[in-house]
Formats: sequence, C-alpha cells, structure tokens
Amino acid sequence: MSLAIYLVVTFGFAAGAWGTRDRRPLSTVIGVGGLLAAAIAAIAIDPGEAVTMGGSGLATTAYLRLFLILGSLVGLGLSIAGLAGQTRRDVPMVTLATLGFGALTLGLADPRVAVVAGTAGGLCGALLTIAPDGDRAGATVGIRDLRAVVVAGSLAIAATAWIGRDLSQLDAQPVVFGLAYLAVALAVAVRFGAIPFHLWASRLTDAVPETALPIVTVLAAAPFAIVGLGWTDASIAPLLIDLGTERGVVLAVAVASIVLAALAALVQDELEHVVGYSIVGDAGVALLALVALDPDAWAPARTWILVLVVTRSAFAAWAGGLRIVFGTTRIIELRGWVVRSPLLAVAFGLIVVAGIGFPGLAAFEARSSLVALAIDGPLATLVLLGTLAPLAYYLRLLSVGLARPDGPPDPEVDWRPRVERLDLTALRGWWRTTWQVNRAFSSALVAVLLGLLAVATSAGAFGGAEAAAEPAPRSRPTASSAASGSDDLLPPFASDEPSFQAVPTE
Repeated sequence: MSLAIYLVVTFGFAAGAWGTRDRRPLSTVIGVGGLLAAAIAAIAIDPGEAVTMGGSGLATTAYLRLFLILGSLVGLGLSIAGLAGQTRRDVPMVTLATLGFGALTLGLADPRVAVVAGTAGGLCGALLTIAPDGDRAGATVGIRDLRAVVVAGSLAIAATAWIGRDLSQLDAQPVVFGLAYLAVALAVAVRFGAIPFHLWASRLTDAVPETALPIVTVLAAAPFAIVGLGWTDASIAPLLIDLGTERGVVLAVAVASIVLAALAALVQDELEHVVGYSIVGDAGVALLALVALDPDAWAPARTWILVLVVTRSAFAAWAGGLRIVFGTTRIIELRGWVVRSPLLAVAFGLIVVAGIGFPGLAAFEARSSLVALAIDGPLATLVLLGTLAPLAYYLRLLSVGLARPDGPPDPEVDWRPRVERLDLTALRGWWRTTWQVNRAFSSALVAVLLGLLAVATSAGAFGGAEAAAEPAPRSRPTASSAASGSDDLLPPFASDEPSFQAVPTE
C-alpha cells in the first residue's frame, strides 16, 4: 500500500533525527532530507487503496494525497526558514512525526480510532514548545499545550465512542446527541486555539519561533478537524434533532474567533503574535462547517482547510524572513521592510491574495459558502464582511513597510543571493559561509515559493476542489455487524448518503 511507504518515511526519518539529536548537523540533514522524501512519497500515493485492519481499515483518497503533498512541502519550507533564522533545529523532526500521524488520522476509516491518531499528532507538536535545555517558560507553555491537546482528544474520543454504534440499536435521549456534537465541535475549537480557548495558543510565541507556529496550531490540528467534521456529518446531521442551542454555542465561538482575532492581530506589537491570531481567525471560518451541519459544507470546509495550512505557513515564513533582515519582530522597528527586501514584498502580496482572495477563487467561494450555510439573514452578510477583516492588519503591515527605514541597513544582511569563492580544499567551510551570507535571501525565497503555493491552492489548483468533494473513508456499523462486534469498511469512494431518522423526544 502506497500510504504505508509514506508512514515508513515520516516515522523512520523522525526516529533517525531523534536518535541523532545530540549531533545537530546530522540530525538536521536527516530531518530536512526526510521532509523531501516525504513529499516524494506523498506524490506517489495511489488514491483508492483500502486495507482492512481488524474492525476498521486504512484507505487512501485524493484529498489525503493532496493534503500530505502540501503538508510535506510547507513543512520543508518552514524547516528551511527556521534554519535560516537560526531558531529551532528540531522542527523537521517534529514535523515528520506530525505528518505521519496526520496521514493515519485522515486514512483511518473508523473515526473513533482516527481521533486517537489525531490526538497523538497534537502531542508531537507539543514537543516544540519544550525547550531542549529545560527552559522554564518553554516547559510551562508545553504543559498548557499538552493540556489543550489532551482535553480536546478526551472530548472527541468520548463522543465518537458513545455515538459510534448502530443508531437502530442506540437508545438515547436527544440531549445525549447534542452533547456529543458539542463535545466534538469544542474539541476542534480547542485544538485550533479558537477564542475563548486561545490562551494556550497565544503563549506559544514564548517558546517557539513564528516559523514553527503553523506546525503546532494548523498542521497538527487540521486532520483532527477534518475527522470531526466527517463524524458530525455521518452521525449527527442525519438525525432530526433540534440542536439550536448547541449550534449557537459553536457559532459564537466561530464568529468571536473571526472578528476578535482580526482585531487582536491589528493591535499587536510583535509580528509573531499577528501570525498566531491570523491562524485563529481563519480557523474560525473552518468552525462554521460544524455549525452548518449540512453535507454541502463538506467540500468547502476541506478546501478552506487546505488554504489555511498553506497560506498561514507562508505568512509565518514571511515573518521569519523579516526577523533575519531586521533582527527583531517588533512591528514599529520594521519600517521600510518593503525597500529592504523586495522578495518579501512579493511574498506578502501573494499571501494577501491567497488569504483574502476575490470572487472566482476556490478559497473565496469556499469561505462564502461556509458563511451562507451556517448563518441566515443579515448576520450572514456581517460575518462575511468580518472574514475580510484581515485586510486591516495587512494594510497596517504594508504602511509600515512603505515608511522611511530607520537607519542604514545591516551590511551583513542582503536580500540578494551571494556566492562565495569556491574552495575545493574546504568545501564544508565554503558551504557554511555561503549559507550564512544567504540566510536572508533563502528565507525570503522560501516565503515567495510558499506564497506561490498558497495562491495556487487558493485558486483550486492541483484538483483541490474535486478532491475536497470526495467522501472520506468511513466504517459504518450495521445491525449485523453490531451483533458480531465488527464494522464494515466502506470503500473510499463509495456513496454514503445518510439515512435520516427521527430520535424520540420522550
């Protein structure tokens, strides 16, 4: 099975990087090489394969393949940007493990097992928050991160385990289904760091650089959210239950995340905080799919999640590039960044186009569809306008970049490529010197490449819209299988239209 190769590559290289962590150069080479190999292995995945394992199974889809390709590429880009910024060298290792668990999460047919894998992926991300030298601040943030992942995982595991049986054999009051739906929706909100569950995420910048933020808050959480959405579509949406109150709670979280995160990003003094709150705002849009409880939200939600992963990774790489050029991420000290690094200006424009978009782009249409499916009336128009609020902090960053620079540029930092004279007798020294003088250029180039990838994803390239519309692999209990204690694995592209049935209210 082609997915097995991807799992061997990601977990194998992650283990190799972990085992050589005391030899940092070797560990770094293994980690970065592993991400490159993971991208190649993801391209080689064959959609449509299915393997039965016990009562569940593992299946590949076109969406899983595309998610892993994009995830591997952005992980590789963020790792290189982090190395250029001389921040954390363990990012490639953790990214590989996160991608491996993400592949399992999206490929497992049983949502009860999938949420366990998704929780394990979140625990990998928490490793980035704990400084290797035992820094107390990093340990504190790491504990908060672990607590958020465990709480979210516990909620989702309990809900999917309880409502994971044949509905014809399940005798429960409607309130039980409502609580299960609310538990899964809030679990997704916690994993994304949505408001008001954002305190742990807002402290991440105390322990990890901006280039690592998307790994913890987006790449690790996205597969978990996709499984949660698929579970609600299959187990809750087909039931004729009034979930007005529960949906209202989730809607409040989504709208608060969209609007308040944009306002918070607008007033931040540190660029990494802007990156963090931009992720929270876009995650709020994804939560609208859980509010909709409509099969029509499946495709736009998964399209938007792809855009979220790539666009916010590009934004983080752009912020890392500014740190190299200016030696700081304080926004007031970034005056003239457009002049100092034209490559970063190009990357910024690509990120704005990909994140905001315009009518006709797949991302723009997906965001509009989610708002329309989740909200009715004038409020829908207000929320749709609220999703455009990131323009405010984008304009603020642009105005700072167009201002007159403070002081002369650092002569050691040049956005243009520089090649030192090749010395065949000291290749290692030549490589280190060349890398050092090209750190700013390398980081800016990564931001541009990720920006181009974000625009392409936002436009619906790579067959994203078609892949997002495909049904997920899912095991559906039947009356006979419930008696025998096993589930029937649905083929990955089989039709799985819900059978609507009323739940007794007495």
